[in-house]
Amino acid sequence: MSVRFNPVALGTDAAAPVQVATVPRLPPVHVPRPRLVNALVDADCRLRLICAPAGFGKSVLMSECARQVPADTQLIWLDISGRQLTPTDLYEQLRRHLPVGAPAPTGDIERDLLDLLRTTRGALWIMLDDFPRQAHAAFDACLDRLFEQGPDSVSWWVTSRRQPAWKLPRLLLQGDLLEVQAEALALSSPELRQLLRAHRLDLADDTFKQLLAGSEGWLAGVSLLLFNADEQAVRERLVAGTPVLRDYVQREVLEQQAEEVRRALFSLARMPRFSQQLCEHVLDGSGADILDLLKVNQLFVRQIDNCGEWFRLWRPLASILQRMSTTLSPTQTHLRACQWFANRGEMREAVEHALWAGQPEVAANFLQRYGQEQLLIGDNVSEFMRWRSELPQDLFNSTTRLIVLHGWALILSARLDEVDDCLANLAKFFPQPDARRQAQLLAQWQALRGFQARLRGEPEARDYCLQALDVLSDHAWAQRVLCYQVLTQQAMAEGKLDQAQLYNSEGMKLARLKGSLLYEGMLSVDRIQLLELSGEFERAAGVLEESLMALRDSVRHSPIIGRLKLLQGHLLAYQGLDDAAREAFQQGRTETETCGDSYVFFGYAGLAELAARNQEFPSAYHWLREVERLTQWRHVPEARFRGILALLTGATWLHQGQLKKARSIFMQVLDLYEGQRYLAPSGFYEILPRVHRYLAVIDMLSGRGGLAIDTLQALIEQSVRTQRLALACECRFTLAEALYLHGRQVEAEQELRKAVDEAARQQLVKPLYELQHRQPQWIARVLPAAKGESLRDRLLQFEREPDDAAGGADDMILSNRELTVLRLIAQGFSNQEIAEQLFISLHTVKTHARRINTKLGVARRTQAVARAKSLGWF
Repeated sequence: MSVRFNPVALGTDAAAPVQVATVPRLPPVHVPRPRLVNALVDADCRLRLICAPAGFGKSVLMSECARQVPADTQLIWLDISGRQLTPTDLYEQLRRHLPVGAPAPTGDIERDLLDLLRTTRGALWIMLDDFPRQAHAAFDACLDRLFEQGPDSVSWWVTSRRQPAWKLPRLLLQGDLLEVQAEALALSSPELRQLLRAHRLDLADDTFKQLLAGSEGWLAGVSLLLFNADEQAVRERLVAGTPVLRDYVQREVLEQQAEEVRRALFSLARMPRFSQQLCEHVLDGSGADILDLLKVNQLFVRQIDNCGEWFRLWRPLASILQRMSTTLSPTQTHLRACQWFANRGEMREAVEHALWAGQPEVAANFLQRYGQEQLLIGDNVSEFMRWRSELPQDLFNSTTRLIVLHGWALILSARLDEVDDCLANLAKFFPQPDARRQAQLLAQWQALRGFQARLRGEPEARDYCLQALDVLSDHAWAQRVLCYQVLTQQAMAEGKLDQAQLYNSEGMKLARLKGSLLYEGMLSVDRIQLLELSGEFERAAGVLEESLMALRDSVRHSPIIGRLKLLQGHLLAYQGLDDAAREAFQQGRTETETCGDSYVFFGYAGLAELAARNQEFPSAYHWLREVERLTQWRHVPEARFRGILALLTGATWLHQGQLKKARSIFMQVLDLYEGQRYLAPSGFYEILPRVHRYLAVIDMLSGRGGLAIDTLQALIEQSVRTQRLALACECRFTLAEALYLHGRQVEAEQELRKAVDEAARQQLVKPLYELQHRQPQWIARVLPAAKGESLRDRLLQFEREPDDAAGGADDMILSNRELTVLRLIAQGFSNQEIAEQLFISLHTVKTHARRINTKLGVARRTQAVARAKSLGWF
């Protein structure tokens, strides 16, 4: 395609004669940006506005576009260089370079400009480079009218460091505006690599990432950093900057601003985020006007939320300004920001600014107002632990509130041994001045000690928390919720699922009464695990999704969101949705690791277990090594995850067929628990029965089928009795295989059909993988596969056997939900109370009760309970 230019340049001096010039040349080191050029050239609109701070390549981008002007389009390039321009100046320039024949001027300059543009034949691009940097109401209003009333054949292109006072929203709604801002102009990762190649630089990945993050794609900043540099120079300049870059900022950004604006920039450079109200407080009441001025004049202000409330300076400029000498005291800026955040109750920012101001005592004072719930937001736990290393240790031990807060942060980080020091420091504040305060402080000590005991698997956790609940006041509702969580987890570890449900419900009620979505979400983790143990996977998934949706509306990041994502991965893995499970594990691992939460362990564990199940052994061992390294690096004591890593390692060996090594490590896990006083760790409540199932598998594969059958039958009976129905289903699959290998074919077939029936009811796919790997032909006979069907699809299409009301306990004639309702009936709850416990309607409870009576062949509730007891269900 031929390209025809008819460009014009407006002189940089108002008195200088106008010079005709070509479109400006491209710089020697130029990176084409087709993603932007194509979007601008292809746009069908009246105005293309490229508006960004200095150094983002606006003129170069428009120059690229000018080189793609269509052959039938006339181009006028006006180099304004940021100087003032009047409507008359614009008229003179356009009349000089448009075809002869324009009507005579009337004296109404806007009308004359419109008449002039209407005389043009064919398409016309008018490119205004470097729009006037000072506002000129008449000129802005004139162009606004030209955009609205000018001929469709005229396209306006404008680059500007100032947001012009035009009716941009109207143009946008009419489809007559394409605006390109700084975020779009910033170099992308591929473009930065292309620029490095042009400079003949090949940076290591970590240096490249630092350059991209530190520069945020600011073209001028990157180019000046790379000038005559090797990799070592780039690293040093990223830390210390360069004189030429500081000179650029001084000349292109600061010199053209009023003193008040320069002072504001130096102050805001030290603030990670600021709002209009914060600017007013920090900048002596003038912050609102200055913030608007910074935004309009494109002085490197970047919006960081979706509501237009919070902003920050672009990082490279902020970094340079922090290094430049100034008469302003950063201490005063940080102290004022500290005060503002503290008055709003945002203690994290208040503490940060106090530390930056060099005021550790002030930071410690604000820490006392740091709510326990705030530890569950974002990476506040990691920040709290960092503050602990920066503040004098005696400040953390100066008040009971700080000691308790410190203890809970250590609990979340699973640094259980260090909690002992907090408990010892808390004990130093006894006795208290009066009996009430003495009792409350003792209850705080008991709650903290109880949670520590639970994470260590110590049975006395129950007593500590029950005693604390008897005393803790309503003001300590957060500690009360945590005590209910401990009691819930303790009951699950003991196999008392009914008690666990009651404690969880009490904690939920209190969290909801206080309006705490974070604590409700934390308790939902236990509730979901409780439903999983009972085999109610579909309901567990529903509760999980509800919890995630509720938290998404209130917090962006939280360790609770990470825990829920990890649990989602766990449920998806059980249901045979491996790809979705792997993604959820990765998301949960990233979230918990960022937030400093010890539950990150379960992300690595889940990925290792998933890889081993799919025979991806190198990947499985990689994740096992990573989780071991992580726990050591974070000083997590072995007690927190006692035996879990060994269990996963043994399971991986078992999948590989290394029976001897697997048995040895499983026996080590048994030694940790059997004969000891420890309970199963939170999150792995079935660790002991699972070890016994794995040992039964080893017996089965080693030719000791009779021993395996006896073990598995006992495990199934125990699991049904304690309503651990998911585990019972897994054991039943293994029992069927043991019977099959032991030559008891008829019993094996019956047991397998029962197992598949239960798995279909629970949507439990996980135990089928193991059986399919060892007995593919047998499983194919029971679950025939069409072409391309997954194991999950085959299971969900399985035709279940009809219920037999006269069957025994093993027939599982009641659904999981009906069994739950029956257990609550046996405990004496009314229908209304059952509805409240299970968060279902009263009508649904009555429907379940009728079905229970029908299936058990009884007429009354008391008869249903008696029948269940005779079957060994309670």
